[in-house]
Amino acid sequence: MLVIDTASRRICVALIVKPGTDVATSFSDEEASLSLFPTIKILLQGQAIKLSQLRSIAFCEGPGSILGIRTAIMGIRVWAATRQIDDCNFFSFNSLQVGSKLVKNSPSPPTDYLVVTDARRQSWNCLNGSNENTSEVALIENTALEQAPQVTYSFNEFPNWTRTQANIIRLSYRPESIFQNSAFPDLLRSNPTADPLNTRTLEFAKWIPQARTADRIES
Repeated sequence: MLVIDTASRRICVALIVKPGTDVATSFSDEEASLSLFPTIKILLQGQAIKLSQLRSIAFCEGPGSILGIRTAIMGIRVWAATRQIDDCNFFSFNSLQVGSKLVKNSPSPPTDYLVVTDARRQSWNCLNGSNENTSEVALIENTALEQAPQVTYSFNEFPNWTRTQANIIRLSYRPESIFQNSAFPDLLRSNPTADPLNTRTLEFAKWIPQARTADRIES
């Protein structure tokens, strides 16, 4: 299984031959559009594996870098359309699931906590880490996060736009430690069309026709 995580500023790819025991990883701090495919090529060549030999691909569906996630999805879809990969199953996971596992692996983790990343527009992508049985990412307003009683975590490798009074503990986003865990497959969901995560429904401002300024000027 090839695993691709381009949700953060730091690209991470992994090749899992046997979960928990035989896992190779590679990284890049360059932009995904420039470095993702060379990084994958180096990883596969180092393990003497051809792209056509892959039988499963797992990618991070978000939330995170739109450019990075779209680059990964574009690559997967092109590989499939051009038959560079065949008989290959697609899976996805979300970055906050990985983040929640990283929190649990940190020193003295709390039992009740939130994992968040900035979603712009004074809002946050949020996963309730106290519920181990959910992978659902919710969109919450900044004011709600500021009032939340739970300990809140985020990650240095994800961008920040929202000014907040919430006390956010920031960790390093290092998904390779989760990919190397034998329980990583439990985070995966089947995603045969390689679709990204969409936490925000499309919003359109209501347009009300008005007279143009020039039309309102009296002659």
